[in-house]
Amino acid sequence: MIDLASFPLLQAIGWALLHSLWQGVLLTLLAAVALWWTRRRSAELRYAIAAGTLGLLLFAFAGTLAWISTGGDPLPVSGTLAIVPIGEGQGPVGWMVRLRGELGLWIPWLFLAWILGFSLRLMQVGRSMVWLYGPCLGSLQPPPTEWLTRFEFLRIRSRVQAPVRLGLSDQVDSLVVLGWLKPVVLVPAAAFLALTPEALEALLAHELAHVRRGDFLANVLQTFAEALLFYHPAVWWLSRRIRQEREHCCDDAAVNACGDPILYASALVGLEELRSQPNLIPDLAPAASGGHLMSRIQRLLRPHATHAPAAPLAALIPALLLAVVLGITTLAATDAPKPAPAAADPVDVDFKQIRVKHQPEAPAYPPEAKAARIQGTVVVVLVIDTEGKVTDAKAISGPPELHTCAVGYARAWEFEPANVKGKPVSARFKFTMPFRLR
Repeated sequence: MIDLASFPLLQAIGWALLHSLWQGVLLTLLAAVALWWTRRRSAELRYAIAAGTLGLLLFAFAGTLAWISTGGDPLPVSGTLAIVPIGEGQGPVGWMVRLRGELGLWIPWLFLAWILGFSLRLMQVGRSMVWLYGPCLGSLQPPPTEWLTRFEFLRIRSRVQAPVRLGLSDQVDSLVVLGWLKPVVLVPAAAFLALTPEALEALLAHELAHVRRGDFLANVLQTFAEALLFYHPAVWWLSRRIRQEREHCCDDAAVNACGDPILYASALVGLEELRSQPNLIPDLAPAASGGHLMSRIQRLLRPHATHAPAAPLAALIPALLLAVVLGITTLAATDAPKPAPAAADPVDVDFKQIRVKHQPEAPAYPPEAKAARIQGTVVVVLVIDTEGKVTDAKAISGPPELHTCAVGYARAWEFEPANVKGKPVSARFKFTMPFRLR
């Protein structure tokens, strides 16, 4: 088991991960209700709700992490963890302390599993980025000359201020937007041969809508959020809804640009027929083929169709109860009263690490021991509190006749407090006293 006492940040991350479980369920339930109520409103509104909920989930995770980090350890990891005061074992306090201990045992493994999954997700994102900016961008070819003029006119009509490059790529099988500050629209060469100019213009209007909205940057941030909270089903659902509503927003913009939803729907069908591998383009880059194609076409041809969760609110009650139970359980574990540090559990240190504040005069030789010619070395174990005062002294070796004198003399010493990481702690050390007759 990893000792998290030396790594408070790792412990805080583990508890923040536990809290994110109920936070994600609760926020996603609220988002589901909001999406259901706005199922007949604009796609822009539903996109804002879904994206805002994901942002709130990240904010809740970061806020919880900061709260735990600045508020002290939420979980004692020393030997006092399992100690429950007599009379409290059956009450709420004892239950919360035991719950804290049970959950705390899983914190190291929870953190290790999270950091492993997070690293793997980041590797996948990096591989996708390398593919997009490597083979895809490297295979860029100039389009037919007449399309450069058409595309520039379409860019102005779509109210896109930044210059946008248009190019052909043999690495993609759908139209793709790549980049944010210097965006590039990649078009498969087959699209110029298989689609009519009007249909291709409608698809280009869809991609220019992605550019105008800054969807490439939004998608990168969303992908990072997915990697950070990869373990949470609520994040999976929210991400799917965000990408779905993002495509709906750009579909609406494309229909407004071409003025014919049937033409645009036909263009989507024609583009889908060109695709050879359904998952060729990673989610990192917005593409015209993103989202669920059939639901997008149905939405275009039936404007009043809804794809928001239409289940009755009663179906959300079990999930709401789950969120409440998770929240109460985790909060109770985090906020459970911490057992007071036991005075008998000090930190073991070497006497050389202790500073002497006051050394008393040497004691008189015990008369009985002197008469019996008894001499030797007595080892006393001293315990000092956080103020450096001796709270306990016990002789563990040496002639028994000299123990009382040695313990009494040791208790008269005064020390500076022992420090661990800049904080005074209770300490235990061995104190050696030789007794010699002259």
